Amino acid sequence: MKKIGIINYHYSNHNYGAVLQAAALHYYVNNELGYKSEHINFMPKGVKAQWHTKLKSHIKAALMELGLKEKKITHNSFVNPEIFQDFRNKWLPTSAKTFHTFDELSEADLNYSHVIVGSDQVWRPSYSGNSSLVYFLAFLNVGVKKISYAASFGNDFWELNKEDTVKIAAEIKSFGAISVREKSAVDICRNTFGVNAEHVLDPTLLVGRDFFDGIIGDKSESAAADVVYYKLDIDSDFEEFIHTAATTLKFTEKNIYYSSKGRSHYYRPVDSWLQNIKDSKLVITDSFHCVCFALLFEVPFVYYPNDNRGLTRLESLLSLLDLTHHIYRGDVDPVELTQELMRIDYALVNKKLARLRGSSAKFLADALA
Repeated sequence: MKKIGIINYHYSNHNYGAVLQAAALHYYVNNELGYKSEHINFMPKGVKAQWHTKLKSHIKAALMELGLKEKKITHNSFVNPEIFQDFRNKWLPTSAKTFHTFDELSEADLNYSHVIVGSDQVWRPSYSGNSSLVYFLAFLNVGVKKISYAASFGNDFWELNKEDTVKIAAEIKSFGAISVREKSAVDICRNTFGVNAEHVLDPTLLVGRDFFDGIIGDKSESAAADVVYYKLDIDSDFEEFIHTAATTLKFTEKNIYYSSKGRSHYYRPVDSWLQNIKDSKLVITDSFHCVCFALLFEVPFVYYPNDNRGLTRLESLLSLLDLTHHIYRGDVDPVELTQELMRIDYALVNKKLARLRGSSAKFLADALA
């Protein structure tokens, strides 16, 4: 049986979408296509091991309760990032060996017939940093088929200079099959690198709702809310938007990114995060994957743009579904917007997703054949 390697940002200790899309792609390759796959456990320098993360979390919680940690909420403010490792332990098999550098990967005896890079913003150099060549699979030996599935550049432009572009172009031309997550990425591949790419669905939308219902299981959320929101950088404008929407609709509201106890902030377990979306009546978010789960669970949503996250990926997805009016651009009264967006014909949306799922599935099946 072919053994498939997968590489993306599966190691994230703060991003629900990163771990869920990774689990979705692994599940699809194994259970729908019948191959054996695992994530190559590449963790760039600076990503801490599980034991280190747990120890740091306990120390951080104690310091925050004593008022010795700053109150501003950032990724470093959370005291339980190990919940993401708990999820990986259950849903995301990885290689026995962990790699931290390009050279370690190049020197390893990787026994894969195919390696898939994607999904997520793996082709966005400002995210991958010194590891850019890793995500263009430059470490693989000749003979291993290179595939990208729903790889994203994050923006509608290529971020690097001409010299770096030449290096990347040489690598991407060695791919056996290329697919990307946004229409703009198809253009970047053609115009910047001279290669053809297919536009496909993110793995979360490819695998479908049943997989995520299985992750949730029979879990029930004791403090379910009508309006749920997921945004790290919450500013006064966003808070006002949330409160206006909730008040207008006479809905309760809940931050599903984290809960707080005293000065400490806690990530919600991954299955609880999903459950909160599933049980809600309206989702407001600046997250690509949070929108994907609203679509899968057939929940009305508003995408509240974040300049740092990039708008292209959402515009591309929602244009395929005729839902770009769910992007809040600040030029519509929030009261009118939220009332209008509560009405979505999910029967029609699901028909469109089914068609896109079919072409995306065919791309992956053909690439791995």
